[in-house]
Amino acid sequence: MPQVMALKWRPQVFADMVGQEHITRTLKNAILSDRLAHAYIFAGPRGVGKTTTARIFAKALNCRNPKDAEPCNACDVCQDVNNGTSMDIIEIDAASVNGIDDIRDLQQRVANAPAKAKYKVYIFDEAHRISKAAFDAFLKTLEEPPAHVIFILASTEIHQFPPTVQSRCQRFEFRAMGLDTLQKQLKRIADAEKIEVDDKALYQVARSGGGSMRDAQRNLDQVVAFAGKKITLEDIRVVLGAIEEEVFLKLAGAAAGQDAPAALSVVKGVVEGGKDLEHFYAGLLETFRHLAVAKAYPASAAGLIPLSADEVARLSSLASQMEEAQILSSLRLLIEQEWAVRHSANPRIILETLVLELCRMKQLVAVGDLLKQVDNGSVSSVPSPSAYAKAPADKPPVARSRLSSGLSPEVLTKGEALAKEGGEGGAPYAPQTPAPAVGEPVLAVEEIEEPVDAEQSPELAKLKSQWQELLEKVGAQRASLKGVLVDTRPKKIDEGVLTLVCKGPFHHEQLSKPENKVLVEKLLEETIGRKITLVPVLPEAKAAAPEKPKGPRAPKPLSAPQVDVEKLEKEEPIVAAALKMFGGKIVEVKRNNPQK
Repeated sequence: MPQVMALKWRPQVFADMVGQEHITRTLKNAILSDRLAHAYIFAGPRGVGKTTTARIFAKALNCRNPKDAEPCNACDVCQDVNNGTSMDIIEIDAASVNGIDDIRDLQQRVANAPAKAKYKVYIFDEAHRISKAAFDAFLKTLEEPPAHVIFILASTEIHQFPPTVQSRCQRFEFRAMGLDTLQKQLKRIADAEKIEVDDKALYQVARSGGGSMRDAQRNLDQVVAFAGKKITLEDIRVVLGAIEEEVFLKLAGAAAGQDAPAALSVVKGVVEGGKDLEHFYAGLLETFRHLAVAKAYPASAAGLIPLSADEVARLSSLASQMEEAQILSSLRLLIEQEWAVRHSANPRIILETLVLELCRMKQLVAVGDLLKQVDNGSVSSVPSPSAYAKAPADKPPVARSRLSSGLSPEVLTKGEALAKEGGEGGAPYAPQTPAPAVGEPVLAVEEIEEPVDAEQSPELAKLKSQWQELLEKVGAQRASLKGVLVDTRPKKIDEGVLTLVCKGPFHHEQLSKPENKVLVEKLLEETIGRKITLVPVLPEAKAAAPEKPKGPRAPKPLSAPQVDVEKLEKEEPIVAAALKMFGGKIVEVKRNNPQK
């Protein structure tokens, strides 16, 4: 009877297993040294060999003629397991046998001795489907089963196992298959089946498996059914709906060059070609991930990007033409909108909108880059602080909080508007803060800023450009400390000592605490690359101010207001009526319009 490839080429001994050598070696050594556990958990993605390994392990435990802990596949016990007729190797589908009554029935049967083999091995497939009540009833048996019983729980969702179950089992983590591993195994199968297929086509089949050997073999079976014994790359694309990497590179190149018409043409070709948009979106997301890696680690790109050498070279060339902030912001945008594309009634419109935004990402300017320009004195549009003090009265004042990064309102506004268009994921760009209306009073913020020092050290300039990164690291470990650091400013670095100007005494006190100081110095060392000693200081005006006396303060007596009461009562008849009705007196006068 014909068999599908996944069954025909299913491994029968440990040596046939590929990609899971760390597990097969451990199990073989456990058999040879007689260090067997009574219960095992085989966890990992689908189609990577969990159930197959469990069967081989069960055969190896009971084989009558084992050789180096490998089953012989010739004795009656091995044959029974291979044929699925063994009475001592019991496979249980936990998706259908998962209730408390099923577990109680099992508990009654495990006491029975094996019929032919040395051990009775119970293999639970998709064991996470067992109900919590059934797991609770199973705990005692799982912890202290009869000496002749071994349990193997195979699952793709280990996080659904109760901790009490996990603590009673030895746990083995199965890995997703690498592209090289999948391609080599598919090549071996194709050669044995006399299938003509080139390496590029096999690479596409391996890639479609998503790390699963079973899925990759199933896809190869499907392509053979369509094309016969001679397979071309075009056959792969027709049957599997695969989209060549060239399409994604073309769209990424259009985004890099801000060529929106070309990018929309790519999307149009994908839609008119009948390609699955979710599959296309996943490939686009993966491509920008590869671009981010190629930009950050160009020397290691070949080992970190699972593509052919030619495709990696093209990705690296494209990444070199793009700014890192552009790539990362594009990647964030794609991640954020993935749910919308998958669940929209009209995903094409969502996708085209995203593509247009990707083509505008280059216009964004990262705050860190602007800070570098300010520190280097290359941003001519940044006026000095005194310029704001001398601003004409008819122009609205600007809140100091908008200048805390050292940027002019004009510079920030451009970044803010674009960052808003990119969504909340545009974290590295300045947040939008509406300017106050003309004539609206602006609350003063205590001054801790100083004019930009054009002669500051390069190390200090670098630290300022990395200050937001440091804040995020601190916030990840201690959110309250991040709030304190936001209101500080690095002033100078001299011989490994960083002078940090604090906004007020509270900030100085918090940063002087040993535990806070040690944490910031540790993260500073990670950011800068060398050991830094932190010295928090107060601004000069605050440091020189005398300490206010402590203790209760006497209330300030109310003084009689300097106001003509009779005139006021004539001008404000409502006030006069209120005074007469309640027998009150005027304590203080405040007008909404002082000029009235």
